[in-house]
Amino acid sequence: MRTITKEVKIYSYSELSEEAKNKVRNDYINNLDSNIFTEQIIEDLREKGLKNLRPYYSLSYCQGDGLCIYGSIDFKEITGELKNIFYQDFKLSDYKALKNLKKYSQINFNHSGRYYHKYSVDIDIYIDGNLSPKGYENHRKVAGKLIKDIKEWYLDLCDEYEKQGYDFFYGIEDDELQEYCQAMGYEFLENGTLY
Repeated sequence: MRTITKEVKIYSYSELSEEAKNKVRNDYINNLDSNIFTEQIIEDLREKGLKNLRPYYSLSYCQGDGLCIYGSIDFKEITGELKNIFYQDFKLSDYKALKNLKKYSQINFNHSGRYYHKYSVDIDIYIDGNLSPKGYENHRKVAGKLIKDIKEWYLDLCDEYEKQGYDFFYGIEDDELQEYCQAMGYEFLENGTLY
């Protein structure tokens, strides 16, 4: 029997070649826990008073990628800044129909299709079918105004979260990665493989 001892050079992150640093970066990205980002969005939505919305996303720089929000908003959740945004186009006469919508409806964000971008969600408000034709028409007009304002807010919100997602998954800078590797005590082989 023989025993062979092989000498291997070990590197800190800062000592690696650019190619090896890219491998470390890709390994870091591939091992990120997406639940952290998901929870960040859910927490931000809760801070806005929206507890029934959740994100779907696919952020791989591919066609059809993006981020959408699905779920529902109860009218009682529309307070503060959201009230100003959602009801910005309302006239005094719209508030009677809105009062009835608040009693019987919620705002639904329904995902459809296989992609997860901001346009893969339909926003709707249920309107009671037992209303008179005139009442139904008034409620439909108010719901239409409300959906228009909500849609503008929704598209901006999805853009904001999508940007945050790309930053979370791909935005780590070289100095941040170096700091992370030092804090974790990571050392590497010459090709960037974790030792």
